[in-house]
Amino acid sequence: MNTAQRYQAACTNLSLSSHNGTQPLLPWRPDVASCHFWNIVHNNVLSHVSILLICTFFLFSLVVNVYLLLGLEHSEALSWQPRYMLLRNLIVSDLLQTLTLAPSMLYCLFYRQTLSFSGWCLVQFFTATLAIITSLLTVASMALERFVYTCYGIHYLAIMTNGRMYLFLAFNWLLALMGASTSTILVLTGGATFGHVISGFVCEPEVIQAHIRCSLHFETFNKAFVGCLLIFCLLVFTFSYGRMYQEARHVQEPFQEDNIRARGTVAFYLGIFFLQLFPSTIKFITFFDKDMDSHLMMAVVVLLPPCVNPLAYGIRNVEVRQALERLWGLRKLKEKFFN
Repeated sequence: MNTAQRYQAACTNLSLSSHNGTQPLLPWRPDVASCHFWNIVHNNVLSHVSILLICTFFLFSLVVNVYLLLGLEHSEALSWQPRYMLLRNLIVSDLLQTLTLAPSMLYCLFYRQTLSFSGWCLVQFFTATLAIITSLLTVASMALERFVYTCYGIHYLAIMTNGRMYLFLAFNWLLALMGASTSTILVLTGGATFGHVISGFVCEPEVIQAHIRCSLHFETFNKAFVGCLLIFCLLVFTFSYGRMYQEARHVQEPFQEDNIRARGTVAFYLGIFFLQLFPSTIKFITFFDKDMDSHLMMAVVVLLPPCVNPLAYGIRNVEVRQALERLWGLRKLKEKFFN
């Protein structure tokens, strides 16, 4: 048994003891220093900080995304526009991702016990995978929509019709459903051993893979699918914003200020896009680095994009802010007291 396997066995023993209730909080030992979850549990400061951090991400994502979704739904001027149809789709996938992962993480931290490999663990894995894939495809689609708007503005409404948008969104969900369903089916057909206690609080692919007797097909599919998805999203974003930036550079001297603004806009959305890709990139790396224990890091990183997306793609937009003000009557109050 190598070092990584010994650490994994020690982590599993601690997790099993927590489920049995024989020792609610076992004494810290150097041989389990690599068990991130139990390092958190045995450190009161780190435990409280982790709970506070995840609670903050969870509540912020829930409140802001629901608030933004209500604002878009009640705005007739925005509800039919392709840009905001994609934004609504992104909000739904972000909410699904947050509601699937955050409550489970908080439960494990509050009660100081890890999850067991059961039907709920498989449901969490399926739903989180579905939400993450849909979010990635939606963000890539938003970049493509901006490309059509910028480079083919005259034909924009003829190209981005409501019927085509609904078909496009359905295709995104179908592709995500195919990826999540295939992974789940490979778990069930690979001889999954249910009932065992896992050594973490997130049912991620590495955790699932450790409880499959024949995990080769599951591992190969995940590597291939995640790798192709990342490459596809990068190509779409690079093509879309690269062409938009080229169009901006064609502007002559009197409009050089717009070129500076275009560079800033491209750089901003590039950062947001990489933030969206970061969790999947880290997960893709862990497929090849078996010794990498990243439960807490993945928990934080996966919950971060649903907090940033509504700010970057929604509230940052003037039209969206106006729609949100009308939702609660804030615009009328501003006109009454400040005009």
